[in-house]
Amino acid sequence: MNQEHVSFLALCDLRGVGFETLKKVCAERVQFSSFFNPQERQRLSSEDTLRSKFSRILEVLSTESARDEALRAGRRKLEYFEQRGINLIFRNDNLYPKRLSDLQDPPHWLFVEGCVDALQSSAVAAIGSRKVTADGKWLATYFGYCLKDLNVVTVSGLAEGIDQIVHRASLAAGLPTIAVLGTGILLNYPKGSEALREEIIEGGGCIVTEYLPKDSFSARSFVRRNRIQAALGHVVFPIEWGIKSGTAHTVKFASEINRPIVYARTPMQPLQDWIPSNLLHNSIRITLPQAHNEFLKFIRDSLSSEPAQKTLF
Repeated sequence: MNQEHVSFLALCDLRGVGFETLKKVCAERVQFSSFFNPQERQRLSSEDTLRSKFSRILEVLSTESARDEALRAGRRKLEYFEQRGINLIFRNDNLYPKRLSDLQDPPHWLFVEGCVDALQSSAVAAIGSRKVTADGKWLATYFGYCLKDLNVVTVSGLAEGIDQIVHRASLAAGLPTIAVLGTGILLNYPKGSEALREEIIEGGGCIVTEYLPKDSFSARSFVRRNRIQAALGHVVFPIEWGIKSGTAHTVKFASEINRPIVYARTPMQPLQDWIPSNLLHNSIRITLPQAHNEFLKFIRDSLSSEPAQKTLF
């Protein structure tokens, strides 16, 4: 077993040690295994700044028996993950999706259940509202009908509404889909999504999260989750959203890292003149189905070109 993986999982289960603390460990370029190594523990304890930041970890692991028990728990969890098909991937691992490096704060680690290779495929991040209108459902379904022609992986958030329509459309087209969670990998959220998760995995896709295995949800965790959705896509398609919606965060993240964005509407929906000018760079605004060819061309071009080389607005 990789000692760094075991040590990380051991730290995940320590009382009073959470996501933010482990992020600080990475920010300080400290190895997780350092907390279990006598010499490294001494170094961490002797430096005032590090001792202050990691006082809780050092306190809980102050005895050899506590460290041994924590490592045993870490090994048991890694064995369980391996049996279930969950990979723990760090930023320096070869399996880590390089597209995430475009973010200002890329995830330091990922938990991935299912086919890790799906993270390296050409992808469209298609996201939208939980409260779906008839027009939104039509656009999501229309996109689904285009998937076989595009032959592309989809990225969405497993939420009820648009996200689940996108995931199911990919499965119906026989293509992998990626669900990015705002919770830990061991939580079944949203409630009732267990069967869809299994279908995603069986269909060659995967479930992805940066949160610790048992982390619950919060408004902030979903906002942070959205940046991963934006970065995993070569192009982003916000299907139904408003400027103050959760999907708007994904759109903003996509714009910041120069991902091409498709803004589509039906003839029954208002013109998209409400979209702020700062979100129109590297984007296209179209009406479907009239602009079907332009829709497919923009996505194909976005999949085959570097975002920085494409400016339609």
